[in-house]
Amino acid sequence: MTVTTENTKQGVFSRRSLIKGAASLGGGLMVASFAGLFGIQTASAGHDRKDDPQLILNLAATAETLATTFYYAALTSAKFTLADDDVRYLKFALDAEKYHLDFLVANGGRALTNQFYVPANLLSDPALFVQVGADAETAFVGAYLAATRRFAELGVDRIAGTTAQHACSEAQHLALIREIGGFVPNNLALPLPIYYNVSDAVPTLAPFLQGGQGFIGPVMAPTAAQIMAVLGGVKSDPTKPYTQVF
Repeated sequence: MTVTTENTKQGVFSRRSLIKGAASLGGGLMVASFAGLFGIQTASAGHDRKDDPQLILNLAATAETLATTFYYAALTSAKFTLADDDVRYLKFALDAEKYHLDFLVANGGRALTNQFYVPANLLSDPALFVQVGADAETAFVGAYLAATRRFAELGVDRIAGTTAQHACSEAQHLALIREIGGFVPNNLALPLPIYYNVSDAVPTLAPFLQGGQGFIGPVMAPTAAQIMAVLGGVKSDPTKPYTQVF
């Protein structure tokens, strides 16, 4: 599936554009109320706010559950045609997101929900699918970079190394989503540092959990058995997290 083409300066997402886009899709959601569910005093960026490890793990588990839902839905319910290579890319991405989620849960992370809201035309409009996927992966990369910074600040070096691995994996997914859309996949010299704290990503996640204008749902996250079935034997190369190596 080729959606469009671009020069290397297009399709570069920023924190401002992500939050603006989330707000427009969500129809003015009450982000502060959503933040309260996580115990965050404010959803606005603030370098003085100190995310605790449990909050980071919970936010990451919620994001990874959303990611598995996104890729599973694309593989099982997309109304547009995907090339065979694109299907294979998405299957590897789904397997990786499940691997990330399993690690987070094993280390105490708890997803806030197992159901999400999505843009109404997500699975029928290929351009929207690519845009939402790229925005989401940009947010995931940024959040894991913020987690790495915070865990390093806390002196939890092995966990910091693992969240850096997760950021690298999400950056691969971003490149592949862009490739599927016909964009230059490797347009960034470095991943975008769009969040200082993981909780700064709350406005980006909010519409997918609360819904709003232009969103439909809720859509249930797939079970482990459903993911295994749709993967059809596709499996990422086994890689140990930093915590198990050092």
